[in-house]
Amino acid sequence: MGKLFRDLFYSRGYYVKGYDIDEMKRDTNSISGFDVIFVCTPMYVLEDSIKHLMREADPTSLLVDISSVKKYSIPIFEKSGFDFLSIHPMFGGDSEIALSNIIVVHESGREEESVILSEFVKSGAVISRLDVEEHDRKMAEIQGVAHFLLVSMADFLRYEKDELRYTSPIFTVLYKLASRILNQNWEMYYRIQKNAEDVRQQFLKRALELHENLKSYDRFKETFEDLRKIYTDYESSTIILEAYKATKKAESLEELRGRIRSIDSLILRLLERRVEAAREIAGIKAERGEPIEIKDVEEEKIMDVISKTRLNPIRVKDIFESIMALTKEEEYRVTGIQRTVAVLGPQGSFSDEMALKLVGSRVPLRYCATTDEIIKLVEKGEVDYGIVPIENSVNGTVLPVLDALMSHDVEVFGDAKLEVNHCLVAKRKIELKDVKTIYSHPQAVAQCMGFINNYLSNASIRYTSSTSDAAKMLDDYSAAIMSEYAARFYKLHVLRKGIQDLKGRNITRFYLIRRKTGRREGKITSLFFGVEDRPGALKDVLEVFYRKGFNMRKLESRPAGTGLGDYVFFVEVEAVLSEDDLKDLKNVTAFYKVVGVFDEIKTLDVYNF
Repeated sequence: MGKLFRDLFYSRGYYVKGYDIDEMKRDTNSISGFDVIFVCTPMYVLEDSIKHLMREADPTSLLVDISSVKKYSIPIFEKSGFDFLSIHPMFGGDSEIALSNIIVVHESGREEESVILSEFVKSGAVISRLDVEEHDRKMAEIQGVAHFLLVSMADFLRYEKDELRYTSPIFTVLYKLASRILNQNWEMYYRIQKNAEDVRQQFLKRALELHENLKSYDRFKETFEDLRKIYTDYESSTIILEAYKATKKAESLEELRGRIRSIDSLILRLLERRVEAAREIAGIKAERGEPIEIKDVEEEKIMDVISKTRLNPIRVKDIFESIMALTKEEEYRVTGIQRTVAVLGPQGSFSDEMALKLVGSRVPLRYCATTDEIIKLVEKGEVDYGIVPIENSVNGTVLPVLDALMSHDVEVFGDAKLEVNHCLVAKRKIELKDVKTIYSHPQAVAQCMGFINNYLSNASIRYTSSTSDAAKMLDDYSAAIMSEYAARFYKLHVLRKGIQDLKGRNITRFYLIRRKTGRREGKITSLFFGVEDRPGALKDVLEVFYRKGFNMRKLESRPAGTGLGDYVFFVEVEAVLSEDDLKDLKNVTAFYKVVGVFDEIKTLDVYNF
């Protein structure tokens, strides 16, 4: 269990070390300096372990008790003087934490406890709470009786491995579970059985009564039908029974091939179950307005899987990416989403706000770290649409987007505008004079310098790469600059609205892009062109637009990347260029590339083709 918890918290970015009495098993030689110590020792050495901690660990450390019998362990922890969290993980050290039960029996109220339980929940664990007496009573039933059944079956039958060829799937599963128990520490199971003595006695009495009832046809039928009304959860039990075949030893070539067929069949059934779970997840995400695709979470899952196997990590990654693609297809189908949209993340950004205004839901959105990533995803067909900022009325053109549009094969099919209104936000209501630090993106800070100089001149400024980073860094005496929309998303308190210097004039314009189709739907054409290195070359191009009466609403030059002094020009023309227009343009340019023909778009339909 110690290794399981160590690996879990290490994978989530915490500083974690393993300590053991056996020096050969240690990651560290000292247990001092750690905020939290998981006490993952057998119950029969628990008292000695706590005495060791009292000598070696910091007295302010939070201990975590994972013992199975709490009336035995909790008094030991209480006498230690340490704060402690007492939990009972209802799984083994070689199990998967997802969907496993973790029972919380005692909490000290420490902040670290909330962090620990939160990480368990994020890993998919199911958290419940019981007091000491109720916990031990239930464990006497759940663990004590179940273990007693398995050990008593093993003791009575004493089946040898060679005899397993005659057994049924149900018996084989019980045999393997009994073997699992009998090959672990007997003293742990002795303490579990001591806790279950009274319940075990009641069980034996009831078993003898059942034994007598089963002699009668009518009583057998009555008992069976009464229990059937209670035990109704038998769906997919075949998967449990079929799984045992994957553990069977095969000797001949034919048996080995049969084992592979059984495993393949099991994999298929498990994939079907995974897709069923994805359908339910899709419904929840649709209700909450959460995106289907969260790349960071997917990558974290894949890395977690890879860390648990010695198989080729590249192959394993490919397999699980394909499985995730299969389940995402089903999630999109359930929600009715026909098209996906890439936007600049994270959630709460201005790009996210623009996307929500256009699409109305986060469900089809895929968040990217850069605009270049968005454009590449559109070009490769991994998403149907992309939303990228092209210019801001204060800060001008977004040059990386221009460069990416030039070098990638996508087209602009629409644009949309978003008024940028900045707010000063904080974790709590705080007076401006008490704000010590301001967090935000450099661009947002630049757009609010008038307000900062007038009202927050004594505060230090810390630049962040995103809105979410600013939200994460806040403490009780700091504030962040972000949109009111982002403040609502991160559940922050708005101290002042509209703190930008240019009220009503700070507009960001976005391009909507898709893969190249060649369709021309709109009144504005955006294109790149290059000219020869001679006097009047640019004038000749502008003359073409002038003669035809085309108004240019944007003209931008960019280095061509071919040499010092070589430039490419980007222009937006308020016209749809005909073949004759393009022919005239070709005669006066070294090259041209039409990026798209478009109009302003108010909504983006992702439900219909």
